Amino acid sequence: MGKGERTFEQRLDETVELAVQIASGNLEARLLVSERGDPIDAVVAALNMLADELAHERKGRQRAEELLQDELDAYENAPALFCSLDGQSLTIENCNQTLAAALGLPKPQIIGRSVLDLCSEDCRDLVERSLRELAVGAPHEGPEARLDKATGGHVTVSTGASRVRGHDGRERLRIVWRDVTLERHLEAQLVQAQKLSAVGRLCGGVAHDFNNILSVVTGAAALLSAELSARSIETEDIDLIQQAVARGASLTSDLLAFSRRQVVKPTTTDVRSVMRETERMIERLVGADIQVIGDPQSEPLCVLIDASQLSQVLINLAINARDAMGEGGRLSIAAARLNLDREGGSGVPDLPPGAYARISVSDTGSGMTNEVLSQVFEPFFTTKPPGSGSGLGLSVCYGIIRQAGGRISIDSGVGQGTSVKIYLPISASEASPALAPGRPPARGGRETILVVEDDVAVCMVTRRILERAGYRVLVATNGVEALEVADRLGASIDLVVSDVTMPGMGGIELGVELRRQRPTTRLLYLSGYPRVATVKPGSVELGAEFLGKPFTSSALLESVRRALDIA
Repeated sequence: MGKGERTFEQRLDETVELAVQIASGNLEARLLVSERGDPIDAVVAALNMLADELAHERKGRQRAEELLQDELDAYENAPALFCSLDGQSLTIENCNQTLAAALGLPKPQIIGRSVLDLCSEDCRDLVERSLRELAVGAPHEGPEARLDKATGGHVTVSTGASRVRGHDGRERLRIVWRDVTLERHLEAQLVQAQKLSAVGRLCGGVAHDFNNILSVVTGAAALLSAELSARSIETEDIDLIQQAVARGASLTSDLLAFSRRQVVKPTTTDVRSVMRETERMIERLVGADIQVIGDPQSEPLCVLIDASQLSQVLINLAINARDAMGEGGRLSIAAARLNLDREGGSGVPDLPPGAYARISVSDTGSGMTNEVLSQVFEPFFTTKPPGSGSGLGLSVCYGIIRQAGGRISIDSGVGQGTSVKIYLPISASEASPALAPGRPPARGGRETILVVEDDVAVCMVTRRILERAGYRVLVATNGVEALEVADRLGASIDLVVSDVTMPGMGGIELGVELRRQRPTTRLLYLSGYPRVATVKPGSVELGAEFLGKPFTSSALLESVRRALDIA
C-alpha cells in the first residue's frame, strides 16, 4: 500500500459516515469514487446517487409548497370576498381574509356560522332561495346582497356561486362576492345629481317668471301709493304689499341660488345683523319645541361675504340641529371676535393668524359618532332616511365658508350634542348702511325711452312708471319689433330699456344690432335672472346698465337716469 493511501477500514468508516449524513438530511454530502471498483466504491456511488435523487425530490417539494403558499396568499388577499359552504346546511367552512376584513370580524367568528347570518335581514330569503336552487341546479349569478358589518352599516355585494366536489366526495358551494358598495353609492349620487339638476332648471325658470309677476305687483303698488299718498290707511295696506313682494323676491333669490344662477356678491357684512334677520326664519323652521337662543351682543362684527349665503349657512345648520333634536331642545347661535397670534390657536389646524369673527351654532341633540364626523362634509353623505335629505347641506356650507376665506369645524359626541364653529376673517371696512326707506325719489326727465318687454303686464307697469316721471315712452314686445321702431324714429330714441330673455330676438341680440347701427345707443337691460346668468362679459353690455327683477319704481327710475346721464 503506497504512502497516503487509505486503508480498507478508513474507507469503510468514510462510507458509513456518508450514509449517516444523508440519513440525517445533509443531501450535499458526497464521496469520491476511486478507480478500484471494489464493493466499497459501488456502495459510495449508490449513496451519491441516492443523495442526488433525494435533493431533487426536496427541491420539487419546496417548489410545490411555494406554489401552494402563493395560491393560499392569492385566496386570502384577493379583491373578491370568498367563502365555501356546506351544500346542505349552508354553513361556512372556509373564507378568505378579504371577507373577514370587509365585515370587521376575525375568521374564526365567521367559520361555522350560516352564510345567512352574514346577510342583512331584508335580503336573507332571496339569498337562501338562490343558494338552494344552486345546490340542485347549474351554476349562476346570484342576487345582490347586503352583508352586515360588525361596526355598523353594510357592504353591498354582487354574488357569483358554483358547486364543487371536494376530495372527500362531499359537495360544497363556492361563493365569490364582489364589493359593489362604492359603485352603488356613485350611482345613487349620479341619480341624485340628475334630480337636483332638473329641479335646479325648474327653479330657475320658476324664479324668472315669478320675478316678472313681482315686478308687476311692486310697480302697480308704487303707482297706487302715489295716487293715495294722502290716505294713510290705504298706504299702510300698500306697504304690506311691498313687504310681501320683498319676501317673494328673497324667495326667488334662494331659488336662483339653488339653481346656480344667482350672482355671488361678497360685500362687507355685519355678521350679527344677518344673524338677527335670520333668527326669525330659524324660529319658524325649527318649531315651538326647540328654544332658539340668539346673540345678545349688538356691536357690529363685519366680514367680507355674500349676506344671502351667510344666511343660507345659518339656516342649513339650524335645520340639521332641528333634525338632531327630535323631542325638542336648545339651539344657540352666537358670534364673537377672535384674535389668533399663531396658526391653529383656535383648534383648527390650517387657520392662519389674524382677526376672525367666530360664529357658533350649538344644539343639545343626539350628536354624532366619530365615523359620521369624518364624513359630514362629503357631498351626498347623509345619516337621514332615504328621501329625507340630499346630503348637500353641510358640503354647501363648507364650500361657502371656504370661498369667503374662512374655516368651519364641528365638535360632537353621541348624546352630547353638536357645536359648529365658523371662522371668517374680520373686514377692515364697515358694513354698508341700509338705504332709508323714505329717501327722495329719483329725478325724472323728458327723454324718449323705448321699452322692449314680451310680458304685457311688466311692459304696462314699466311704461306707466316712466310716463309718470315725465318720460316719453314707446313700447315693443320683442327685438324685431323694437328694430322697426328704431328704424322709424332714428336718433330721437334716447334710451332702450329691454328685457334680456324674449322669444325670437332677445335683449342682448337687440343691443348688438342697435349698437351696430348707432354705436352711441344707450341701453338698460332688465331680467329675472342675475347679470352673470344673462349677460356675457366682453359683449355689447359694456357701458350698459342692468336692473334685476323684481324692481321698485325708484330703482327703475335711478337706473334709467344713470343710463341717460352716461357721457
